[in-house]
Amino acid sequence: MESEWALDRMRLYQLHRDHPDWTLAQLARAIGYSLSWVKKWLRRFRETTVLGLEMFQAQSRAPKHRPKQVVPLVRDALLGLRDALIERYGRIVGAKTKTILYHLHRDPALQRQTVYLPQSSRSIWRVLKEGGRIASRVHDYHPVERPEPMRHWELDFGALGKPVEFMSVVDRDTSILVSTAATEHYTAETAPLAVAQLLLMCGLPSKLRFDNDPRFVGNWRTDGLPSPLMRFLLCLGVEPDLVEPGKPYHKPFVERSIRTLKYECLWLERPENVQATNDLLDQYRYFYNHQRSNQSSACGNRPPYEAFPELPRLPQLPEQVDPDTWLQPFQGRIFRRRVGQNGMISVGNHDYYVNHMLRGEKVGVLLDARGRQFAILHQQAVVRRVDIQGVVGRKMAFEDYLRLMLAEARTLPVE
Repeated sequence: MESEWALDRMRLYQLHRDHPDWTLAQLARAIGYSLSWVKKWLRRFRETTVLGLEMFQAQSRAPKHRPKQVVPLVRDALLGLRDALIERYGRIVGAKTKTILYHLHRDPALQRQTVYLPQSSRSIWRVLKEGGRIASRVHDYHPVERPEPMRHWELDFGALGKPVEFMSVVDRDTSILVSTAATEHYTAETAPLAVAQLLLMCGLPSKLRFDNDPRFVGNWRTDGLPSPLMRFLLCLGVEPDLVEPGKPYHKPFVERSIRTLKYECLWLERPENVQATNDLLDQYRYFYNHQRSNQSSACGNRPPYEAFPELPRLPQLPEQVDPDTWLQPFQGRIFRRRVGQNGMISVGNHDYYVNHMLRGEKVGVLLDARGRQFAILHQQAVVRRVDIQGVVGRKMAFEDYLRLMLAEARTLPVE
């Protein structure tokens, strides 16, 4: 190969000699090499004093000048100087400051020796690092705990401009893209409906992780009172797994899937409407799960369905639902409220009378799941007990309960 390159260099030399009026670009096109290659070899030809075959040979890439080494005498002096300067300045002198360099070149013992002294703070930093004066950073790796396949899902929204918003659901263990659904805009009513459709098509996982989106959990005024969607999940036996505010990295799989969907699918094709977006997402979801290699530790650079050919069968939606199941998980929870001027408080979509003498006062609302009551607390004392409104007291058909949940979600404040 080197002999072929040498012939090309000879050809360049001949062309430049026979056509001195040619530009560098013309020479590059004639010989089929880059402009930088032509410039480099013409410069070498000009710098050559003796003509011969050696001028067409490649030059060694080995360093022309070996870096000077810091001898043990200077290394020990540097380490001792670092320790001594701590007492002199009352602080740790940084390796990249010029303070150590200043004192090193004024050391009388080293001036009497004909040894090399470092000239840059980088060389001093390297000596201090090797001498243990600079601690190494330890990066702890905390792998994500993997649940059983298809038991714990992550859910989040992504936007494709103003006209289209899509929902992505990913399994935390297998990295399978469970579902993608697009609409013009998810609201407090359509978001729970999309979750219900997801559970109808794919089955019931043990947990569903999502963030504190007001369309899922309501606004801050609810103070932790379960939203219609959370009550819906609890009544179906699915545990809502809320992510702490400001920590999207606690649901990394769905966050990554949204980025992948945008970069590899939606931003390339630019679908014009919701229907085109759903068709495109369906095609890409098949490619993602069956053909696209996944670099997660669980998949091992294989498509998810290839890495997990056998998946457990998930429970299906029940025909009947107990709409009061959500009470037990919130047994003993206290919700903060302020009594209005009419002596009433609001809990969910219902109003409860407390006492007009307590107007403007802060009270606690303790949920008693066994008695299906709210105990109103003021100054650590129970001032009133009221029955929880909206308690059904019997099982309902799933379709009827879904309509009830969506009606409540329609009135959910999301500001």
